[in-house]
Formats: sequence, structure tokens, C-alpha cells
Amino acid sequence: MPLVRRVISIGSWVMLAMLTQYLVNATDNFMVGRLDSKELATASQAALGVSMPFFWAIGGFFAAISFGTQAMTARRFAKGDQEHAGQVLFNSLVLATVSGLLGGAIGYACAPWAMEHLASASLQKVALSSSYTQLRMLGIPGMVLTFSYKAFFDGIGKTHVHLWAALAMNLMNIILNYILIYGVEPLGIPSLGLDGSGIASAISTYVGLLLMLWVSLRPQFNKIYRFYHWHHRSWTIVRGILRLMIPSGFATMFLMAGFLAFMYIVDQIDAQLGVNTYSAATKAVMETAALCFMPLIAFGTATATAVSQSLGVGKSNLAARYGWESVRIGILAMLVVGTLFLLFPEQIISFWSPNDPQVAIAGARSLQLITTALPSMVIGLILSQALYGAGANTYVMVAEGILHVGILVPLTWLFGLHLNLGMEGIWLAATIYVHLLAVAMGIKFLGKGWRNIRI
Repeated sequence: MPLVRRVISIGSWVMLAMLTQYLVNATDNFMVGRLDSKELATASQAALGVSMPFFWAIGGFFAAISFGTQAMTARRFAKGDQEHAGQVLFNSLVLATVSGLLGGAIGYACAPWAMEHLASASLQKVALSSSYTQLRMLGIPGMVLTFSYKAFFDGIGKTHVHLWAALAMNLMNIILNYILIYGVEPLGIPSLGLDGSGIASAISTYVGLLLMLWVSLRPQFNKIYRFYHWHHRSWTIVRGILRLMIPSGFATMFLMAGFLAFMYIVDQIDAQLGVNTYSAATKAVMETAALCFMPLIAFGTATATAVSQSLGVGKSNLAARYGWESVRIGILAMLVVGTLFLLFPEQIISFWSPNDPQVAIAGARSLQLITTALPSMVIGLILSQALYGAGANTYVMVAEGILHVGILVPLTWLFGLHLNLGMEGIWLAATIYVHLLAVAMGIKFLGKGWRNIRI
């Protein structure tokens, strides 16, 4: 129970922060789904379905700076070396500034070309997704810097810091979304639809960053950790962060590339029927599933902190126990959530797309199907984060790459298009992928090789 209480203590703040951050993205889908025009609402949600994986493929690669930052911070903090923990953040911020600007530029330049190939079901979908994605790419520098701060505070156990930043981001995003998506006629602000949500999300990212910066400047942190001193620069730390960041970033890219291929095949089904219904339904299922995997990643992040700190003081068996206790908590929670998904699938999908009943009908069975994989999702997501905390980032990258390229994408094509199983076939492929991810992470964590990795 002491282990359970500590994981919950750390993980609860992370979970609330990640759910709040998730709402920044989910609010876009929720609000554009309520545009007056049913066709525009469905097309906008379909565009979001392909835009967001591409955004996270680019932004997530560079935001993977958080994995190295958190692992290195946690080990130094566990040893009582506070100034060197602060040194990690300084070098992480320098690296985040450069990589964030690079990522934003790459994403902005590539978005129109990517959307032209990935969102080909209709010209309207191409135009909507291209413009929205470019606007979101403007927020990547702020996102990467925010993840750098988040990783540091998570590493020292102050997980509540990111929660307040995420709350501020979400509040700003909701306000700006309402103003920019629907317009405010008395103020002369036009309805910008999906573009308005992209502008709102990019601006809210920098609001969160400014709040994280303000917290870091407070005396109880800055005087102890001495973040902002040029003599803290260290190529050794930068190389260490990069060594953990690059495989983690590629793992994120593999994950998002799999989702992009997934969405592309859904797009092909829509193109054959001349609709955007299945893309919108798939986006709704993903948003619903995210309500499960975002808290799981949060508990995984808490577990990663506990694992890193335990390894930092030479307690490898304790590190392993943290991993398995977190899995047990997660499975119990998912049994409750999964029951609701199985009983009320159409009502849940309708929450995202109230203006188009066909979306709920198209997505209901797929939601029930992916629900059967929730226990495996717990194992795969929590233990992958725990392995990140131990420094086994390369293993996670290779496993993700093999599973996406060798399993998810081929099976999605086979079931969805070749065997004409439609959307249910596509989500059957996703279910198989989740089960195999659990096997891959479970086998690695059962072994002892990760316990001896030096960071």
C-alpha cells in the first residue's frame, strides 16, 4: 500500500494535468462538431482526425525531450544533488528552444503536402486539415519548452505544477475557441470554424509556457536549483538528453505514423462512399479512447518518476514493484470505464457528434471492440513509460516500430480494405496491436536488463 499511495499521490496530479491538456485538443473536436452546418461539422471532425496524428508525429518527436529530462532529473534529485538537477533543466531548455523552432518550421512547411495525400476523401477535407495543421504547428516551440519544464517538475515529484499550467491553457483555449470558432457578431469577429480552433490551441500553448516559466522563477525553486546560469551549459547533459530523446521521439513518430496510416485507410473507405462519416466516427472513438489512455500515460509518468528515483538510489527491486503496482491499479480502473463503453457506445459517440446520427451508428461497434483491449492497454502504456524512466528508450522505440510497421498498418489494410470488413475490421487490427504491445512491454519489464541501465 505505501507504493500504491505514492504512485497515486504523484499520478493524480499528472492525471489531472494530462486530462486537462487532453481537453485542449478534445475541445476543438467537441466545438466544431456543433457548427450549424452538419456537413461542415462532420468534415471538420474528419479533418481533425488526420491533422492531429500528423501534428503529434512532428511535435511529439521534439517533445520527447521530456523523457531524457525527467529521467536525468529524477536520478539526480534522488541523490540529493539539487544544483545538478537544475543544470539538467537549463540544458533541456536550450535544446528545447532550438528543436522546437526546428520542429515548428518543418511541420508548417510539410503540412499542405501531407494533408493533400492523407485527407483525399474530399477537397473540403484537404483544405480544412491543411490550414488547421499549419496553425497548430505554430505552437510547437511553446509545446516543446513546456514539456521540458513539465519533465523537470515531474522528476522532482512536483507534478502539481503542470496541472496549473494545463488548467490555464484549457481555460484560455475554451474561451478563444468559443470566440473564434463561432464568431462574435457584435464585436465584428467572424466565425472561423476549424481555423479558429487552431489559432486558439496555438495561443493557449504559450499561456501554459509562461505560467511554467513564472513558477520556475519563484525563490523556492530558482534559489535551490539555480536554473538560469550560463555556466550550467554542458554538452555531456545535452548528449545524455538526446540519447534518450531520439529513440523516444522515433517511438512517438512510429506511433503517429501508424495512426496516420490508420486514418488514411479510413479516408479511403469514406472516399469510396463519398462521405466523411467514418473519419469523423474514428476521430470520436479516438477521443473516447483517449479518456482512458491519457490517465494511463499519467500513471505511467508517475511510475517513471518512482522507477527513476528508485534506480538512482540502487533499489532496483523497488523500481520493479512500482511498475507492477501501477499496472494493477490501472486494470481495476479500466474495468469500470470499460463497462460504461460497452453499455452506452452510441450515446458516447453522439456526445462528440450530436448533429450527425450516422457518425454514432458508424462508431458504436468499433468503440465496443477497442474496449475489450483496455486491460492490455494498461500494461502496454504504463510499462512503456516505466521503461522510459529506466532509460530503456531504444527498446520501446524498436518495439513500437515493429508493431506499427509489421502489425498495425498491414492488418488495417487487410481487414479494412482487402477483406472489406470496414471500420470494424480497422479497429480489430488496432485491438490486436494493443494486445501485442502489452506482451512486448510486459516481457521486457519482467526481465532484469533494464535495471542496470546507466543514465
